[in-house]
Amino acid sequence: MNEIKEILETRRTFYAFLFQMYVEAPNRKFVDDLVNERFNFEELSSLDVNADLTEGFRLLNKFMEKNKGKEVDALHEALLQEYTRLFIGPFRLPVQPYEAWWVSGELFGEALVKLKRDYRKVGIVKSHEYKEPEDHIAFELKVMQHLCEEGLASNTREQLKGYVTLQREFLDDHILKWVPTYCDALYTYERTDFYKGIAKLTKGFILLEDAVVSDLLETVR
Repeated sequence: MNEIKEILETRRTFYAFLFQMYVEAPNRKFVDDLVNERFNFEELSSLDVNADLTEGFRLLNKFMEKNKGKEVDALHEALLQEYTRLFIGPFRLPVQPYEAWWVSGELFGEALVKLKRDYRKVGIVKSHEYKEPEDHIAFELKVMQHLCEEGLASNTREQLKGYVTLQREFLDDHILKWVPTYCDALYTYERTDFYKGIAKLTKGFILLEDAVVSDLLETVR
């Protein structure tokens, strides 16, 4: 159980990091850490075992090296503007970060309805403070973070098996159906090493998750 929970903790941390990258623009403290080399991507790289993850870490470290010692407020503003362009608008988003768009070619619709049903099945309700639809990539990453946390809090092997099973189902029914393709599109469109790196990290991690969660499920059976 201890080894399984160590894996869950590593995954929870990675999901939390990716969620933060998609839910809002990097805050000033994060940018200050980048500029002054206080943020170490190696802390997140224990899962660095595929080409996409490797390239993601390379791009983020390249971005950090390029901007080392720069004026924090200017870089923070640049990343804020880039996040706004990619995820907020006001114009049409260049790469739609919504599951429904990638599985049905339209925003909202039946894909979002199915996703809401699956959320209810596992007892997840979106906070009214969160303005985006439930199929936004940030929210789906947050759901996986939550399921990892529930697994960590499990007191029995049967409980743990239940949460790993839910993770397997959510990956198969939702995340794996669109997130890797979305990340490829974001990487191709994007100009900055920062968000190109985030796209590669996300894709690499999700592809790795496919294997890791299957292995966990076999272990807890």
